[in-house]
Amino acid sequence: MATTLSSLLPNGRLLGAALIVLALPCARTHAADDAAASASAPATVADSATSSAPTSASSMDPNDPTRMTATGVARTQAIIASATNTLINGYKLYPGDLLHVQVFDNPDLETELRIPDTGTISFPLIGQIDHLVGKSLEELSHEISARLMDGYLRQAVITISIKEFGRREATVMGSVKNPGPVELDPFRAVSSLEAIGEVGGFSDDANRASGVIIRNNPKTGESQTFSLPKEDTAEALRYDTVLLPGDRIIIPKLESVFILGQVTRPGAVDLPALQSLTVSKGITIAGGFDKYAKASKVYLIRTGEKVRVVDVGGILEGDTKIEDPILKPGDTVYVPESRL
Repeated sequence: MATTLSSLLPNGRLLGAALIVLALPCARTHAADDAAASASAPATVADSATSSAPTSASSMDPNDPTRMTATGVARTQAIIASATNTLINGYKLYPGDLLHVQVFDNPDLETELRIPDTGTISFPLIGQIDHLVGKSLEELSHEISARLMDGYLRQAVITISIKEFGRREATVMGSVKNPGPVELDPFRAVSSLEAIGEVGGFSDDANRASGVIIRNNPKTGESQTFSLPKEDTAEALRYDTVLLPGDRIIIPKLESVFILGQVTRPGAVDLPALQSLTVSKGITIAGGFDKYAKASKVYLIRTGEKVRVVDVGGILEGDTKIEDPILKPGDTVYVPESRL
């Protein structure tokens, strides 16, 4: 198999229809196995950082005296082949990709094909080609070449260029600043936190610790869930999940309780995601008691239960015998007046 690359941008993306595959019989890859593996074990930022990156073609110096010699040509071909093979080996066809297919010395077979969601296209002479989604360019060129040489052509040299990439999206929903779709780069890993950053970041009421990534497995029809990093430490971010097209990131809101009555800032208080919130701590978050508060008789109101009376004043004075109840979502804490 021979490959050429006419233009490679620094970030690893292709310019126009620069990705060319000249396909002769070649070794087949196992796209289905790869897809199944990625569904059960999500790629992480650490995985993408350790994978091989494309070799840049920018190191070719036009003033190099060996450039036009046999040695210079060989060096150039080696650089181009290395960069191209890295991209080709990692790229899998996706719905919406627009392919330009040429058969050497057979202009009547030249055609453009856009891959539909079904993954099935029709090619001149050989007819239907199935299961394109997830195939590599090598697999497709091999199949077209082999089928054309099976009764139609003595030799079939296939050139495939990708003129457009199908749009790949993940969706971020819930408590983020601007929920919606995020476009995924086919040649660059995008992690869940990067996607959240692209929609403006977490909202103030986001329950980050409970955020999840939901991924559908097209083979089984089942969904898998993966957690978000709970911290912004370098170690945690190394294991952030790399997104795949169709992934959904869901960030729930922090659940709330209500601190009302004689406190400085009455209203809703978000329950923290990673620790418990007690009655006394909730009142502290609400600014503490005002001067008319009856701290010894605070009411805890919970749906379906009797109203409890909590001596928060005693708790704050250090009486360890008094229970400081842990608040649950929807609880109301009411602090009465003590003027009388």
